[in-house]
Amino acid sequence: MTEKTSIIKVATAVLCFAFSIFHLYTALFGILTPILQGGLHLFTLLALGMLLYTGKTSEKLTAPSPAWYNIVLFVAVASVALVFLFRLSPDEILNRGVFGPSRFEQILGLIILLLVLEGTRRTVGLPIVLVALFFIVYALFGSYMPSLISHKGYSIWRLVDNLVWTTQGIFGVPIAVSSTFVIIFILFGSMLDKLGAGTFFINFAYALTGHRKGGPAQTAVIASGFMGSISGSSVSNVVTTGAFTIPLMKKTGYSAEYAAAVEAVASTGGQIMPPVMGAAAFVMADMLGLPYYRIALAALIPALLYFLSVSFMVNFQASKKGLKAVDKKDLPSALEVLKNGYYVAIPIIALVYFLFIRMYSPMRAGVFTIFVLIAVSFFWTFMREKRLMFRELFDALVHGAKIAVPVAMACASAGIVIGIVSLTGLGVRFTQLIISLSGGHLFPALLLTMLACLILGMGLPTTAAYIITSVLAVPALSSMGVPTLAAHFFILYFAIISFITPPVAISAFAAAGIAGSDSMKTGFTAFRIGIAGFIVPFMFVYGPSLLFIGDWWDIVINTIKAIVGVILLAGFLEGWFFRRLLPVVPRLILGASAVFLIFPRIWSGLVGLGLLLIAYLFVTFVSKSVTSKRA
Repeated sequence: MTEKTSIIKVATAVLCFAFSIFHLYTALFGILTPILQGGLHLFTLLALGMLLYTGKTSEKLTAPSPAWYNIVLFVAVASVALVFLFRLSPDEILNRGVFGPSRFEQILGLIILLLVLEGTRRTVGLPIVLVALFFIVYALFGSYMPSLISHKGYSIWRLVDNLVWTTQGIFGVPIAVSSTFVIIFILFGSMLDKLGAGTFFINFAYALTGHRKGGPAQTAVIASGFMGSISGSSVSNVVTTGAFTIPLMKKTGYSAEYAAAVEAVASTGGQIMPPVMGAAAFVMADMLGLPYYRIALAALIPALLYFLSVSFMVNFQASKKGLKAVDKKDLPSALEVLKNGYYVAIPIIALVYFLFIRMYSPMRAGVFTIFVLIAVSFFWTFMREKRLMFRELFDALVHGAKIAVPVAMACASAGIVIGIVSLTGLGVRFTQLIISLSGGHLFPALLLTMLACLILGMGLPTTAAYIITSVLAVPALSSMGVPTLAAHFFILYFAIISFITPPVAISAFAAAGIAGSDSMKTGFTAFRIGIAGFIVPFMFVYGPSLLFIGDWWDIVINTIKAIVGVILLAGFLEGWFFRRLLPVVPRLILGASAVFLIFPRIWSGLVGLGLLLIAYLFVTFVSKSVTSKRA
């Protein structure tokens, strides 16, 4: 390592550490003004993104040292940041309020806008940049657009004023959430991972499920669900847990495509599993003005339905293929795993306590949980190894800052879109467009919204796809009588599920790389295994009781019906139920039964149970009779 590389590496680590400490401090003692908090957050991560990322397929820099242009861009961001932050003094803000931004400030704002787009391209990829550029072009040339979406058009300087010098654009809600709630939980996830949580979850899940049919696949479902909830990134979760679970599933007898697909589906579902749920859930809480515990509570039943469906599908697949369970003697002892790593669960229990019992804000709950995690880890390590974990803590804080870079860039670019939607009134026009195309009927409107989420999600991170689509589509769904919370969750689900939807199933493709399987086959297999993710959102739109909206008896009855329905759906898709392969006719009847049970009406539940009985009688008597006659 050259002296230059060493200096840059040390300086980067110090900057990351200082960034993390700053956010822990503000979370504990109070945040700054929105634009100052967001500015320090964004510019620090933007500078790190210029230094650490190559811009080639968003891969992190692997060269021994940054190229000269990386350093030039880093210096440019730092310089622009200093000028911008000095322009946030009370006198300057007052002048802008009276006279508007000066031409110098407008030019500075334009440079900031371009740097944000370049930073996003380097760290997240080109698709979200193209989306942002599309909206910028729409803002500039609105008068030339079709009449349904036309507007008077804005000059580039008017646009810069709105996007940079107010809290309606780059420094809007997405960056505000990223610089407060999200960064705290990114640091929490980084610390938890560095202190051994990933290994603990995998080993514990393996110890509990390995002896069952499809045990290794069940391990992937449980471990990836836990880790995905904390990490908030399906792709990084695939890479983390998939390195263990995918080879294990292949060894047990699952095909490479199926093993990769299971890991992708489970990791993707982690983003809808409480208590953490990734960045988008914090954005939702802020946009709805609801306490975070209400968002996490609403997510509980749909998440359980999703993972229950996946769990039964891998179980039915194992039974159909005749896969044997792992011998118990080859499994780690659950008690031994708990004995050696139960301390990892203490911070998670503390987080649930702070969020759901004390009902703290997410940021306050997160920072208190981090302190619990640090205390428990230091005590445990000192008692076991007679040393303190300063090195691991430093590495976790540095790593957490680096993880936050693409999240912040995606949020900044999403802020550009939100600012333009607000400025041009596109949200109202989009609502009119959906209502017009759907003929005022809810189901076609839901299909159109689903399609928009899937298309955006193919190229955008979950948070950005959710923010952009929710700003456009929630008013349309709400105008048709959908509860606002259900509309937001509907959009969030499809923004997430796009990661396992061909032709651009990002999580599935990442898992295929580990498994050595065909990417497109893995994508379509993941699509089939994760089919509940496409059905559950329609369930809670038509039956909001699944989001804990309504009377308790409605919640209980519809939850029981939905559980039975997703199990039958798994049996229909795998062609296995009643402990046997299903012929075509009872399989179709089972699928129809699942649909009626999933639909949140009492009469439909009775029809579904009737069809289930018919399917059972058909398999038990008709199929046996046909088989015996053939024999």
